Amino acid sequence: MKQSELPRCPECGNMPEYALKPNHMGWVWGGLKCPYDHYRVNLNGPADSRARAEKKLTPQWIELVEKVSLEP
Repeated sequence: MKQSELPRCPECGNMPEYALKPNHMGWVWGGLKCPYDHYRVNLNGPADSRARAEKKLTPQWIELVEKVSLEP
């Protein structure tokens, strides 16, 4: 799923951004967040590539946005 296809932040309506960094061994750490840090989901462990990290974070972000949108 492209970044532009992800649900927007329920607080401000901005598109989320990936905050991923590889370490010296090539493992990727980080998360997917609102640019204004309203909401964020993090990897629970390192991923072996950026593509795998994005694949893990996408469903977590969608679930978070759905959960927040359902709250009164």
